[in-house]
Amino acid sequence: MTTKRKSMLRKSILSLAVMASVPNIQAAVLEEIVVTAQKREQNASDVGIAVTAFSGEQMKQLGLESSTDLIAFTPGVSLAGDIGGQRAIFNIRGVVQNDYADLAEAPVAVYVDGGYLASTQAQTFGLFDIERVEILKGPQGTLFGRNATGGLVNTITARPTAETEGYVEFTYASFDQYRLETAISGSLADGVRGRLSLMGNQQGEILDNIYQDGAAPDTRGGSVGGGDDGYNDDTKAVRGQLEFDIGDSGNLLLSANWAKTIKSEGPYQFITTTEVKDAAGNVIDVIYAKDDPMGCDTIQAGSCVDGNFNGDPYRPVQGGDFNGNIDPDGSGEKVNKDFAFDDQNEIRSKGFAATFTYDFDGFEFFSMTDYKSFSRTIGLDSDQTASPELIFQSDGDIDQFSQEFRLAGSTESTKWVTGIYYLSIDTDYLQGLGGSPTAGYLGGLEQNSVVEMETESYSVFGQLDYSLTDTLTLVTGARYVQEDKSMEGVVLTNANTNDRVIEVDYSVTPSEIYDDDNNQDLWSAKVQLEYSPSDDSLYYIGVNRGVKAGSFNAPLGGGFGKYDPEELVAYEIGAKLSFWDGGARVNANVFHYDYSDYQSFSWVNNAGVVFNEQAKFTGAEVEVYLTPTDALDIMFGASYIDAVVEDLEVASGYFEDTTPPFTPEWQASGLVRYTWDLTSGSIAAQLSGSYQSETYHNARNYTAHEIESHFKADAQVSWRDNEGKWSVIGFVDNLTDSDHEIIGFDVSGFYGTSQISYAKPRTYGITVKRDF
Repeated sequence: MTTKRKSMLRKSILSLAVMASVPNIQAAVLEEIVVTAQKREQNASDVGIAVTAFSGEQMKQLGLESSTDLIAFTPGVSLAGDIGGQRAIFNIRGVVQNDYADLAEAPVAVYVDGGYLASTQAQTFGLFDIERVEILKGPQGTLFGRNATGGLVNTITARPTAETEGYVEFTYASFDQYRLETAISGSLADGVRGRLSLMGNQQGEILDNIYQDGAAPDTRGGSVGGGDDGYNDDTKAVRGQLEFDIGDSGNLLLSANWAKTIKSEGPYQFITTTEVKDAAGNVIDVIYAKDDPMGCDTIQAGSCVDGNFNGDPYRPVQGGDFNGNIDPDGSGEKVNKDFAFDDQNEIRSKGFAATFTYDFDGFEFFSMTDYKSFSRTIGLDSDQTASPELIFQSDGDIDQFSQEFRLAGSTESTKWVTGIYYLSIDTDYLQGLGGSPTAGYLGGLEQNSVVEMETESYSVFGQLDYSLTDTLTLVTGARYVQEDKSMEGVVLTNANTNDRVIEVDYSVTPSEIYDDDNNQDLWSAKVQLEYSPSDDSLYYIGVNRGVKAGSFNAPLGGGFGKYDPEELVAYEIGAKLSFWDGGARVNANVFHYDYSDYQSFSWVNNAGVVFNEQAKFTGAEVEVYLTPTDALDIMFGASYIDAVVEDLEVASGYFEDTTPPFTPEWQASGLVRYTWDLTSGSIAAQLSGSYQSETYHNARNYTAHEIESHFKADAQVSWRDNEGKWSVIGFVDNLTDSDHEIIGFDVSGFYGTSQISYAKPRTYGITVKRDF
């Protein structure tokens, strides 16, 4: 890279439009960010991959506290939700598998400091003491440890420093939220450095459960559960690091982390929905009950059918569910649940890692040994009403170990990386339904699917960048994977002695027993050309084959089985351009995905399974970053995708082209920030917003599965002193108080409802930070 280009990139680079961390002047947002998207340090604009990078300071200024908060500002990335919002899944360019079983791995790989998070339950983590986050789009198989078809999210935390430094940051916000984050770093001895980071977050309940006030007494018999309010958070996390210099050429980093989160019963509300069936009884659509003028339990071939088997084909209350329940205020903050506890759900994680690097003459050696453990207990009111029907519980324990060795080097015309990777995952998983004595289905019983799954994966990989000329580079890479999976599972049905708790009786005779292997040999590859005619432009075109291993279905009620690996061939052309001496930057790309055996997850009445389908996705993305003056920053991003899953069997004998769940056709986001210098420091005003077109929460794309388009806006004012030690941010999130849907589950056949989780209401708060 030329000196001129290095100088220019110190002023501007791909990233979000937020201020740089400098004293007095809240500088232009197009600051330089160095990323490791190709396992070596590069300026993001020199990487021939669609990558969006966020520095830790940028995330602070945007008010991003969770890994999933990044999504609103990343074109082509959306959120696929799951059980009660207690966990989330990244969707990149429509590549998603929203199977919520703990034995499932997502097609978008998530890493923290190079360590892979095998469980989707671990991917909703609080961001604290972060150096940067990189979001890479498209198949990632030739360099990163775990091959992924959709892309990856790589979070890099702040490392120990030689100089003593630290900070304390406190946030107070609506709904009694108190968040404290702090870190201290420095030299412990000659050649030894340490860093300790802590975060605690407490948020009070958002949802007001009127059941606890006695407004909806239990009239159906059976015990009465909790009536607590919901949608809260209690998270504690700590991370410790020790870094050692090994001679003049080596480095050893030891790290450990622990986190615990307690949340309420899932923040769902219900909306009444009706199944529409054909003459043979196949569900061919789901509509909102308000759109059925007859008030049917179920509509079959145009006639009302007794859906809850009480002898009456009509709902007891117009607009209500099978039991006459009506939501207190629609999408508002009032709910009416007989089973709701403010400490129902608990997620724990811990991890240990050792990363060793050594520079030899001509190449670098890298080793990472990583262990992680996750445990989760999730419970929720399956019907989300005041009627004592069914409760759902999911327990998961995941232990994983990985070992990676890499060699990397370069010559005058080449840059190369090669390595081997081993991953072991042990998963114990339970999900069950428990019925109250008066429940029509499973009355007084509980039914549990209990599984154990083991995964062992061995990979060898490599990538070579060869300079054909001074301006043209050929990139080639490949990975071979041997993946061995085995699963044992049983379905157990026993008496529910406490209709508020799932307690498995392992002495009963299983109604289903499963024991099988799913072993696979897989490969991925990449060929790409990169052209840089000048210091401020990069063009790339490539073909990338990604693969994700097949696995197992373990749905509620049984029906165990396995599905095949998915294969994705991605074609992409893109450009990264800089103008106006770095004051403007444009990143754009067009892509086409050709899928074989796409792993499509469908949810039908409290159970979900994965089917292999064919699919084709075509789309485009653009990011624009402008700094017209030293005081004004502007960012805009947009994406379009035409994603089609071909001939999905949406009902028995009915095949349709559908859109993958949680995949909007259009997305757009923007940010404007203006900074004024003051005698005491500087002050900045910022307004941002994001738009998402309609999408679906279910692969079958029925009428009531649609999530409507929505727009969300945020605003903030910040101040920083001249010495860069004190900063204060006042913010308002969800400025327009949008109540758009986030997550949905169709349980129309069980209760005559669908479960919906809505966006958090408008919140406001203040953050004070002291650096030292």
